[in-house]
Amino acid sequence: MNNDPSRLRQQLWRAYASVANTLRRLQRSEPMVPGSFYLLRRKCGKPNCRCTTGQPHASYVLTRSEGGKDRLYTVPKDQRAQVRKWAAEYRRYQRARAVLTKRHIHILGLVDQMAQPRLMTWPQKKDVPPA
Repeated sequence: MNNDPSRLRQQLWRAYASVANTLRRLQRSEPMVPGSFYLLRRKCGKPNCRCTTGQPHASYVLTRSEGGKDRLYTVPKDQRAQVRKWAAEYRRYQRARAVLTKRHIHILGLVDQMAQPRLMTWPQKKDVPPA
């Protein structure tokens, strides 16, 4: 690691500016819904149903974890486009949040590197006479 104070300060300010960009992405005002939106295909279990011949039943669902358990919600046809958009907005938010976390960790690392040369040990340890 390069401990040149000037370079560390430059890196710190660049990292700080990138945090500002990420914060702007997190401040969007579009509504969002937690979960994943997708087309679910499954068999119903009835012996004479078409799904037993390879044509499973399809339905669009929103799935998310609630209280440690996965929940599936069937999305009505007239709401699919809107729920898809809300779920996509939530994914964008989650990605930006993860980037923010990584950038904060990076900034803290730079700050620690800048502080390292300034750290002193006090009080000075006395020489212990050999036994």
